[in-house]
Amino acid sequence: MKNVILFNYNLNAQELMVVEGENYSFYIDYDKFYMVKVERPKEDIEEIKKIIETYPKDFHKVVINRFSTIYTSFEGSEYILLKLNGPEHGELNLNDILSMQKMYEAKSTSLNRTNWGKLWGDKVDYLEYQVSELATPHKIISGSFSYYVGLAENAIEYFNLLDASGAKTYVSRRRLKSPEYMCDYINPLELVVDYRVRDIAGYLKAEFFDGGEVLKEIDIMVDKDFLTPLEYNLLFCRLLYPSYYFDVMQRVLEGGRDENDLLYYIERVYDYEKFLNEVYRRFSKKSSMIKIEWLIKTS
Repeated sequence: MKNVILFNYNLNAQELMVVEGENYSFYIDYDKFYMVKVERPKEDIEEIKKIIETYPKDFHKVVINRFSTIYTSFEGSEYILLKLNGPEHGELNLNDILSMQKMYEAKSTSLNRTNWGKLWGDKVDYLEYQVSELATPHKIISGSFSYYVGLAENAIEYFNLLDASGAKTYVSRRRLKSPEYMCDYINPLELVVDYRVRDIAGYLKAEFFDGGEVLKEIDIMVDKDFLTPLEYNLLFCRLLYPSYYFDVMQRVLEGGRDENDLLYYIERVYDYEKFLNEVYRRFSKKSSMIKIEWLIKTS
């Protein structure tokens, strides 16, 4: 890879570090670079380039090689070179994410992820098929999957009852984790276009299961009136959808995770239900909310 970088970018990567298996990082003077394997369709990458052109200071820089393209081949795969923009290890909180969000039109882009009802329904159908074919030896999945399908179906129904046609769309990320570092948040190869609450929900779910004091952050957000009444409903809807469980479950079925990793979420089912109730109560002060009878407890 050192020779590939030197030949394509005229950069002499003296010390090359392997990152997450098939990616690489190196320094040139005080600038850090990542050579990242492309795992998204080129149609998506072309749309991501348009976002970067719109907001050039808000993401890592995509480096053009000597052949005037962003793609460089190595061992049968395509790679993109990123030059880091900003601090690598700064942890983000909810207020940081709210302040960094950028509006972006979603209608004519392959990155559009606003049709949650269809996307989630297709995901559930796919996972139900996977479970029917592969889950027999996985007792933890067999004993928990139906609960999370129920949550997902509630989220789908909730979304389908909303008229989100007037909601603005923003540059968003496929997934957020805890802690969420600045380096990852401004990685352009993770971008999609969705409603503003996508990143907020991703952050809150990750922080909740990591033991963060998310209700305090939600209180600050609600007090400052960041969201519209529709966005409060969209955010609650997205918090209902158990992406955290489905992501791990799919990797278990594909052989990439230990099934016991699911216990991290299953053992906090009742805590998360209580969390959803607290969120619902707070959001109800700002917006008319759709009630889910089995979940929302009234005092």
